[in-house]
Amino acid sequence: MTLNISVERPIRSPRQLLDLAEAIRDAGEHDENDWIEWKSSYDLTKKEVKVAIARHVIGMANRMPERSSAICHGYGYIAIGVEPGNVEGVTSIDLADLDSGLQAYLGHQGPEWSATYVTLDGKTVLMMTVEPPKIGDPIHTLHKEFGNYSPGTIFVRRAGRTLQANPGEVLSLTRRAIPMETKPQGMTITPDTEETKVPLWNFNEYIENQVAKRKDLLLQPNNVKRRHTSAIGMSGMDGRTEGDYRDEVSEYLEQYRKHLNNLAKKAYVHSERGALQLTISNPDQISHQGVRAELTFPTWMTAILAEDYMDEEFFEPRVPEPLGTSTFGINTSFMSSILPAYRGPSEMDTSIEDGIIVFNVASVRAEGIIRLPKVHFIAESWTDSEAVASWAITALNSGGRAKGSIQLTQVGVAAATPNGEHADTER
Repeated sequence: MTLNISVERPIRSPRQLLDLAEAIRDAGEHDENDWIEWKSSYDLTKKEVKVAIARHVIGMANRMPERSSAICHGYGYIAIGVEPGNVEGVTSIDLADLDSGLQAYLGHQGPEWSATYVTLDGKTVLMMTVEPPKIGDPIHTLHKEFGNYSPGTIFVRRAGRTLQANPGEVLSLTRRAIPMETKPQGMTITPDTEETKVPLWNFNEYIENQVAKRKDLLLQPNNVKRRHTSAIGMSGMDGRTEGDYRDEVSEYLEQYRKHLNNLAKKAYVHSERGALQLTISNPDQISHQGVRAELTFPTWMTAILAEDYMDEEFFEPRVPEPLGTSTFGINTSFMSSILPAYRGPSEMDTSIEDGIIVFNVASVRAEGIIRLPKVHFIAESWTDSEAVASWAITALNSGGRAKGSIQLTQVGVAAATPNGEHADTER
């Protein structure tokens, strides 16, 4: 099996590094790659062990940026004391001693790395992180002779192994060491409308009222009271207690609340409320690669992608059977929990977190334009009648960071009528 851990972002915190150690323990023995190396155990006090670790650090640092950046943003990892199916652990030493021991072989200008200990299955595991390689980095070499390795030896990573570089790899590293000439990019971002109108979101009270009504209905005495066993004993097949039924109702109501919230957002999207669509324009004579557009907005707002709601079907969760009802099959699955269909790979990736939307675009051709996915802003309250969203755009193959702002204005209220229909009112 492959490593069961997300590699879309760097693995940095102690908790994340522990998760990585667990993923290694649960992985297959052939899952090592150029970004990760593991060893079952090392005596960290021995000189030959420090040389071996230095080799792996150099190999990680000598990777090519364009390839390594696809995994954990280019960070490399060395785990000592864990391997697939086995946690042997290490005897810990002072990390300052490890640093001084490695420095003799890495040199004072050697690769940047850090280390920490994590506890896995009651044993100590050393987790080392090597900083991402970059265009313009020097070729990293061994700085002190040891055994068959002379000073200046170049190590690289190949399919889970650290080996001496061949002539082609030395040539690639030589090219990497030449700083890329970058020119300022002239890309800009423009909104599809001069003013982004965001109504006050007022669905929550309606949703909570509907949930309360459904709760009262499900907890009626006839539903909670256990029925008498029939002559053929069918109702006796229900082994649930009253507590079990109430737990099912609580789980259902939470799913029902999410269902109503999804329906409200779908109606909100269809009515084009709080909508904003941005366009990237590239007036330059070159194509820009690895374009990253960021849109920051007030954290008291939330944002959703139109494509997540426009054409999605949201199914109401299954209502729990009354207590004493004979049930067959599985009655705890909810249609609303079905994952959306996989849409396949894309040239564009969008992520939304608190206060920021990030659009990652593979490339924007020379004198070309790219329309970004439409987003909708939701504001359950307004601190002022106006707010500002700020955008910034960068590219991997060009310098500079263009910036701008977009006005967000409160206009009206988005709510649900007593019959559940979507209604908008303008102020």
